[in-house]
Amino acid sequence: MIRKCPNCRGLNVRRSSIHVSEVTWQHILLSPYRCRDCRKRFWVLSRNAHYLAGTVVVAIVTGAIAWSVSGILDGPRPDSDWVAPVIGAFADTVKLAEKNDPLAEYKLAQMYAQGYGVARDGKAARTWLERAAEHGNADAQYEFGLALRDGRGIIQDFERAAKWLRQAAASGSTSAQYELGRMYLAGTGLPVDSVKAYMWFNLAAAGGIERAVSPRDAALRALSPAQIVEAQAEARRLTEAWSRPTTAAK
Repeated sequence: MIRKCPNCRGLNVRRSSIHVSEVTWQHILLSPYRCRDCRKRFWVLSRNAHYLAGTVVVAIVTGAIAWSVSGILDGPRPDSDWVAPVIGAFADTVKLAEKNDPLAEYKLAQMYAQGYGVARDGKAARTWLERAAEHGNADAQYEFGLALRDGRGIIQDFERAAKWLRQAAASGSTSAQYELGRMYLAGTGLPVDSVKAYMWFNLAAAGGIERAVSPRDAALRALSPAQIVEAQAEARRLTEAWSRPTTAAK
């Protein structure tokens, strides 16, 4: 199925990872995508939704036929029908994560956070989240940075929070760019820096974060013409770096 960006209508889109904080049962039926052209992140119905719809229809028809023929229903499906695949998915993810696969490490953090295929374990979720961040997963860097900044399940540490948010932002995470702009604007664990605040808000707004527009304009009013040129040049440099095609390693 062809995916199209709802923001710029471009076709240059790719699958995006689901953040730990975004995982709910309804998102089993949704998949996140990100546009490589405008950096917009959006959700679409996943294949699971179509499969589920088809399965429900087949189940209803089959149940009706069975009822009319025998009038006897044996009760709900045994738990093993759905437990086994879930446990299998967890085991497969563990194998990949133990081989330092950043995406698998991030998915494993989600599984521990939501209790998918394993008992909920906040400590294990944070451990795998940090490991995924260390191995370069931008979504994990953003999530771990927020956890450190807000002190959620971990000691509040603004210096480390800024480090991980900065890495995620530099990789193109618009959400991280917005949060980093807020830290620089308010001086949350960082020296107040209107130039950097403006730059990160500018990138976030360009990437589709509408709430970044107002603080971007507020930061802009505090800058001199030379500072505006400096901030816009750096934002342009990062944008050009993200749009530059990557080449496979030889």
